[in-house]
Amino acid sequence: MKTHIEISKANLQHNLQVFKEITKKKIMFVVKANAYGHGLREIIEISKSLPCVDYYAVDSVSEALLVRSIQPDTPVLILGWSDPAELKEIVTNGFEAVIPSAEQLKWASEIARKLKKKAFIHLKLETGTNRLGLEPGKAKLLLRNFPHPQLELRGIYSHFANIEDTTDPTFAQQQLAVFNQVLNHLPPGRILKHFSSSASSLLFPKTFFDMVRVGISAYGYWPSKQTHALYLEKSQKKIVFKPVLSWVAKVAQVKQVKKGSAIGYGLSYRTYDKVKIIVVPVGYYDGYDRKLSNISHVLVHGVKAPVRGRVCMDMFMADVSHIKNVNIGDRVVILGEENQERISADTLAELAGTINYEVLARINPLLPRIIV
Repeated sequence: MKTHIEISKANLQHNLQVFKEITKKKIMFVVKANAYGHGLREIIEISKSLPCVDYYAVDSVSEALLVRSIQPDTPVLILGWSDPAELKEIVTNGFEAVIPSAEQLKWASEIARKLKKKAFIHLKLETGTNRLGLEPGKAKLLLRNFPHPQLELRGIYSHFANIEDTTDPTFAQQQLAVFNQVLNHLPPGRILKHFSSSASSLLFPKTFFDMVRVGISAYGYWPSKQTHALYLEKSQKKIVFKPVLSWVAKVAQVKQVKKGSAIGYGLSYRTYDKVKIIVVPVGYYDGYDRKLSNISHVLVHGVKAPVRGRVCMDMFMADVSHIKNVNIGDRVVILGEENQERISADTLAELAGTINYEVLARINPLLPRIIV
């Protein structure tokens, strides 16, 4: 293989256990977007034996079906919007659906009646993000009319709009107040209440309710610098997240390049001296952002090697003039650690002007994932 992804079972287990110990609540493990780029099949294979995973959260029916094929005993909530055809599949297969509107509630009820089955639902409240979600007043009206004969209300939840990008919790507290007001109108019965993301699960116990939804930090990353800073300020207990994913490739070619030569498209880099470069068979098609051209590094023999020239569709180049005995086939670390050097998704995100979520989620799903 010219490039592949390595997935650490031990690191995933460690990260999930951190949240179990902090919250003492049920864990909904968010595995949408190909498990944040890590490989949905591989992540479910690893996590199915972990006792701390109580629920899975996905975005689509296709993801839910894959989870079910590997781990049939754990409930699956489909967080994404579903049209009537997809709702029919959800009800048929006994998955749990997010209901963000009165229209979708009606669809679910009608579909369940025709199928003569129960539809298992979680109401999604709009508390300030202005994405999918029922306005609080409409949610209260719907709750007054429960129980519906064809619907089983298994959960009610919302999502924070500004919990990661700030050290000021004011807006999050306003959202939480709206959520708590609606909870006063819940019908009797065991209805799971969940609001907490990775960030709030680290910072605000009042958001834990019955279950916490853990995404980015389960994969080994702090949601943001602000979250990390606020945690250090609030807590005396040190925690360490361990990245689950490493991305490696092989040296495709080693070349001696003369002084004054251009490297790559657009002649965006010219050599100041005679240099030795390698060609790495990974490009922006694989998810290595073109914005990393001329500013990023890879690890070769555990030493940082700067990217030179523009990142191409299927390859890029790096300068290894300072590294001895580099040969075709040698290991290149694109994301990960080697010999105490590290290149993280946080580092690449800062260079590319984005967030660690995007760096991970955009790794091409066709790349082989190997559990290590």
